[in-house]
Amino acid sequence: MKYGKRERISGAVILLALGVIFIPMLFDEPPARDERPSPVMTLGKPVDIDRSAVKTPQPPSELKIGTDVPITFVDSNGKVRDSTASSAPDRNQSRVAEAEQLAAPKVTPSKPVQKPVAKAEPTSAPKTAPTPAAPAPASAPSSSAGGWAVQVGSFGEPSNAARLQQELQGKGFAAYRIARGSKLTVVFVGPYKSSEIGESARSRLQEQVNIKGLLVRRKEGE
Repeated sequence: MKYGKRERISGAVILLALGVIFIPMLFDEPPARDERPSPVMTLGKPVDIDRSAVKTPQPPSELKIGTDVPITFVDSNGKVRDSTASSAPDRNQSRVAEAEQLAAPKVTPSKPVQKPVAKAEPTSAPKTAPTPAAPAPASAPSSSAGGWAVQVGSFGEPSNAARLQQELQGKGFAAYRIARGSKLTVVFVGPYKSSEIGESARSRLQEQVNIKGLLVRRKEGE
């Protein structure tokens, strides 16, 4: 019992010491980091420079062309010569050349000769063959020829009726056409004396020409 109490007391002391050390560290704020100073840019003072006024450049004086400046020089023989004397023949030669150019006759270029252009002969327009006019409607067969006929078509254009009539005649059918009024043309095949003969002709039309006609009794004038 004596040792157990002592151990307890020593343990309590240790815990108390640890609490005194670490508890303030938990509640204290962490020390602020050292803030680095921001760089400051400083400009030096401007240097004073002596400024002098610049003179405005003046244009050079006009050069005199063609003036003779006397230049003296000594040759190998010791004689003194003037350059103006030597330049005189050159000036004379240039003047003579200018005079020759002025005296030479000017050559005018000859005008190009225009060759005569052959006129194209007018080409005559090709003559178009006149379109054959549609034949006039054939007169209706007489009533004695038969009282039956096969009606194969009615057309508003007479040329279409004439074309069908010629096609049927080319295949051996007795085709004719009759104008009904001023706007209609009717094409018939016949006439036939009996309806049996007319029906046989209608069947042959359908087989050979693929036209389904209509067997009708002929009227007066048809």
